[in-house]
Amino acid sequence: MLAVLILFAAHFGAIVIYAAAMGIGFQVLQLGSFSGEAVETVQDYFYFSAVSYTSLGIGDIFPEDNLRFLTGAGALNGLLLIAWSGAFLFAMMNRLWEWPRCATPEDPTRSRYQATPRQAGPTLRQGDSDDPPDD
Repeated sequence: MLAVLILFAAHFGAIVIYAAAMGIGFQVLQLGSFSGEAVETVQDYFYFSAVSYTSLGIGDIFPEDNLRFLTGAGALNGLLLIAWSGAFLFAMMNRLWEWPRCATPEDPTRSRYQATPRQAGPTLRQGDSDDPPDD
């Protein structure tokens, strides 16, 4: 759970960095502008950065001029880092958790989790067996 929280915080931090870059690029460096919905507050920059980073791309805010390149870089970075996070968590779970085998070495065709002989139900007559017949 700690790893998930750390990864979430890292993604949140990356979204904040891209939001700050969008704000600086628009207001200070004048690299471009936004069309569609108005982008006026810090929350607007954060919202646009989050939908771009997660590749959601709702489409209510559109970057123009050189801000399009920064938006594309943020989307590509988000796509790669989110996919990497999933692969990292999977690899970590494989190392930390002991996964039971699907088949036992004694009988590779029988799964360890197959149903065991019935505990309840019709009783066996003497001489009968619930084992499958040998072929």
